[in-house]
Amino acid sequence: MNSDLSLEGTSGELLDAEAEQCADASEAENQLETADQLRRVAMDTAMRMLALREHSAAELDQKLCGKGHASGVVAQVVEELQRLDLQSDDRFVDSFFRGRLTKGHGPVRIRHDLIRKGIDETVVEETLTQQAEFWIDLAEQARRKRFGEALPVGDSSAWTSQARFLAQRGFPSDLIYRVLGSRY
Repeated sequence: MNSDLSLEGTSGELLDAEAEQCADASEAENQLETADQLRRVAMDTAMRMLALREHSAAELDQKLCGKGHASGVVAQVVEELQRLDLQSDDRFVDSFFRGRLTKGHGPVRIRHDLIRKGIDETVVEETLTQQAEFWIDLAEQARRKRFGEALPVGDSSAWTSQARFLAQRGFPSDLIYRVLGSRY
């Protein structure tokens, strides 16, 4: 009878071990399903953001983390979006650059904004490398749109006002002097 008890104890232990393995496997499946669900939710959120406008990878990362997604999941999502060519920093830079040019912003401001959006400085420099005449024409267009055709000749108050306007738009001082002429 003792041998029966020892066999029962052994089979009970085996049943407990099997039940524990099943519970571990079930828990692992649940974790995989949960991880996959979290990744899908982060992917859907990123896709909605990209449907509205282009975003840099760093900007997507920051926004997704800000919405409570885990950084590991966010990194996977951004990498997959780049692999599928749904997110591209080059496309973002082109779109951002054209938009800022349309608004009449200068190279200093565009550079600052792109770096703030997480774009590499070498990419920013390549984008902003234009002929000096291009930036002078853009500054002149912005000045004319705001102040009209007449240059502020002999009026230091008007000259200062227009120079401040162009500086706030992101044009460097050498371009401002070339557009407005000498101060006096």
